[in-house]
Amino acid sequence: MPAFSANLDANSDQVSPVLFLCYDDVTFLDLAGPMQVFHAANTLRRKIGKVAPYQIKLVARAAGQVKTDVGVHIEANSWQDTIVSDRGIIIVPGGPGVWDSETQASVRDYLCAQPQEVEIASVCIGAFLLGHAGLLRGKQAVTHWKYCSRLQADFPETRVNADSIFIRDGGIWTSAGVTAGIDLALAIVERDFGHTLAADIARGLVVFLKRTGGQSQYSKILETQAGIPDGRLSDLHAWISDNLHKPLPTETLAEQLGMSTRSFVRYYVSKTGTTPRKAVENLRVDTAKRMLLDYPLLSIKRIADKCGFQGEERMRRTFVRQFGSTPSEYRENFGPTQQ
Repeated sequence: MPAFSANLDANSDQVSPVLFLCYDDVTFLDLAGPMQVFHAANTLRRKIGKVAPYQIKLVARAAGQVKTDVGVHIEANSWQDTIVSDRGIIIVPGGPGVWDSETQASVRDYLCAQPQEVEIASVCIGAFLLGHAGLLRGKQAVTHWKYCSRLQADFPETRVNADSIFIRDGGIWTSAGVTAGIDLALAIVERDFGHTLAADIARGLVVFLKRTGGQSQYSKILETQAGIPDGRLSDLHAWISDNLHKPLPTETLAEQLGMSTRSFVRYYVSKTGTTPRKAVENLRVDTAKRMLLDYPLLSIKRIADKCGFQGEERMRRTFVRQFGSTPSEYRENFGPTQQ
């Protein structure tokens, strides 16, 4: 695939086909989220007297109704009867249907028949269909964090970056779990028409514009809890979250589980692979990250106090150590666009 620049001239009346590939048991939100972004772009462009730039189509192997994962049926055209121009983009959503061998074969044949100039994108586990088509060979890619290891194992020539929300590598786009498809679509609109239009759409959808590849798709504490059947730890983490504003020494955590400090530390490390002290720090950081983005008018000092950092400077040092940026830089890079 060639290295693409903007597909559309912001001042032109060119139209770019956006095809969503449908198959039985496709995830409905993988379709609806990105479609809403492109529809919003069309609406806003019409308001300033421009032609709607995106021709949105649902296509499938055969024309007719396609059942989504939530039971809603959608009407799709046959992809054999749909021509994709060199300005077009094909979006492959995820869903349980990606594991079907017939779906894999039909999507592979269709994607491989497209001209090199056509961009191809995936949402969530739709990346596996791109992989089966050979489109991820030698590429960087991402999928839902639960399936990143499998994507790497199934397609070893792909460089899977599990921390990204979405990745663009040449003419191939991949995105993480479900709602990351909205971030991907916003990035395409911003690439085509600039920051202002994408920001207007993001505000209308009440989402962040700047959730870029540098922002992790899952929290460290969720990663710690993954696969741990012991409900006591989930309860402990919930209690910690409710008491982040307090000092939380390891002795206090041990008391919550009715264990000695030494036994608790051994138990916690054996279950999570990290120390209680580090887990508390991760919870403080995850909460601070959310507050920095969700409450743009709340001062960093106030956030530091609410998250138990015992001072703005300690929070700043923690962020620099973990992310290489200060809290204010994190808010600027990933926060919602200000009006």
